[in-house]
Amino acid sequence: MIPETIAENGYYSKEMPDSLFGIDVFLRTEQRTGTVYRRHWHEQLQLYSFVSGRAFLDCGGRSFSADGGDIVVINSCEPHYMVSRSDDLSFYIIRIDLPFLFSSQIDSCQTKFMVPLVQNRITFGNLVQNDGELAACVSRMIREYTVRNLGYELAVKAAAYEFIVLLIRKHISRILTEREFSIKTERLKRYEEAVEYINAHYAEQLTVAQIAKKARVSVPHFCRTFRDLTGGTFTGYLNNLRLEAAAGLLRESSLPVTDIALRCGFDSVNYFSRLFRNQYNTAPSEFRKLDSESPDAVP
Repeated sequence: MIPETIAENGYYSKEMPDSLFGIDVFLRTEQRTGTVYRRHWHEQLQLYSFVSGRAFLDCGGRSFSADGGDIVVINSCEPHYMVSRSDDLSFYIIRIDLPFLFSSQIDSCQTKFMVPLVQNRITFGNLVQNDGELAACVSRMIREYTVRNLGYELAVKAAAYEFIVLLIRKHISRILTEREFSIKTERLKRYEEAVEYINAHYAEQLTVAQIAKKARVSVPHFCRTFRDLTGGTFTGYLNNLRLEAAAGLLRESSLPVTDIALRCGFDSVNYFSRLFRNQYNTAPSEFRKLDSESPDAVP
């Protein structure tokens, strides 16, 4: 799997902090404009509960914006990424390890709902707005997990069940057949190695033919399936990785812009500057200046 990225240090663990409790809640604050959460996927059902600010997201090829008060549902094994569009972006992340909600005995609840959810055969719409009942359920989950009064584990687990019930009743997007699910799983496995290679070697001169070979498919088939899985082209994905790395070097180093462009895999400074401006709404040199003037900047 591709690890999820965070602004401060690049990665957080895919493992739950408590191996005996399969629900995790944490807060991200002050995610400045341009902060990128790189495209990835994971097995947990995940949701973002936005407190303030605005973000641009892409989930399974569907692009949309989310604001404070909105909830975004990330289905299991659904490729997604996010870019902060404000300096005051703040949101909770809740991860639910679905097998944690299984009962010890097989029952109709498990076979009818939980197993298809784990298999990603039931998927939900991503953006939830103006649903007071769902928002109240999420708030209870966050409050119980944060305050941790006696029995909070039971309360959080109960709220997770209620959350899934509300999603099933009001926000189902699609129910896959077993054959559709098998095809989707096979695609994810085949392309996992290729995407991990891109993530590790983005600064090199990669070609679509080279990556298609790693996925053991033809170039046209690779391009078509890569777009289906990630919602974008190989070139766009590669450029986003390079721009993210360049933004980090602009923040953390005094290297000239030209050196940064070359170090991140761009062979044309003009092309790099144009892409950077489109992504961050400012030139690389201005981005560095604005970042150094930020109250969070390290002297």
